Amino acid sequence: MRLDRAGRPVIGVQFNGQGPFDMVLDTAAQSSVITAALAQELRLQPLPGESISVQGVSGSAQVALYPVDELKTDLFQAQFVALPGLPNAGSTSARGILGVEHFAQGKLGFDHREGRLTFSASSPVTAGSAAIQGRLDELGLLHVPLSIDGVAVDALVDTGASTSVANWAVVAALGWRRDDPRLKAAGGIRGATQAVSSVMSTHVDRFKIGPATLSNVPILVTAPAGAREEKPHLILGIDLLAVLGTYAVDFPRAELQIGVPR
Repeated sequence: MRLDRAGRPVIGVQFNGQGPFDMVLDTAAQSSVITAALAQELRLQPLPGESISVQGVSGSAQVALYPVDELKTDLFQAQFVALPGLPNAGSTSARGILGVEHFAQGKLGFDHREGRLTFSASSPVTAGSAAIQGRLDELGLLHVPLSIDGVAVDALVDTGASTSVANWAVVAALGWRRDDPRLKAAGGIRGATQAVSSVMSTHVDRFKIGPATLSNVPILVTAPAGAREEKPHLILGIDLLAVLGTYAVDFPRAELQIGVPR
């Protein structure tokens, strides 16, 4: 495992025997995508009359599909896949995003201390680790419960997000107003699409996830596209996941398994 310029996990991927090319491993991406530049370099032709909608944190876009005969990494091998084109190539220094469709039947492990990724069969936690029971949404993405200053929050585990992003319902549940001086304008955020959402930045005192409690934690606040504002929700990004050191997303068990902090 390597990291891109935003700190997100990256591994090498071969396409039709060419490469490897760096791809961000994104646990909140339902499908893998590649940049248009990579598709051109590989001389891939889009499927005629076929397209798909790609949803990012700031909006959605309709994109072409590119057929690939063989996709190979150190973790898995797949044949005859169709990959959407990435609308916002500037969102990563890598050549695309590797989604969860290839990992839904097992456990994807991240070790930031050793710089290592693993993919294994679903299994209970071992000594020194703790399991946070979550749920899989309709897209097969993992959500886990956590608390921010005592407020219960539903969190999407997102290794493809460089920073953790809360919705405005979290702010309301904390008892803050939108013009609270603890909220500072922080420009805009752009995900997989070209759309931009304005964001605020702040710090929270206590951020509790399973047995781990973090203090004075920075987060961003925005209204993610398509998000439901009635309940507190957080995109749990790599900035906070990496602090845990080691963790695993076990899709069949719908668990986030983390190393217990010393």
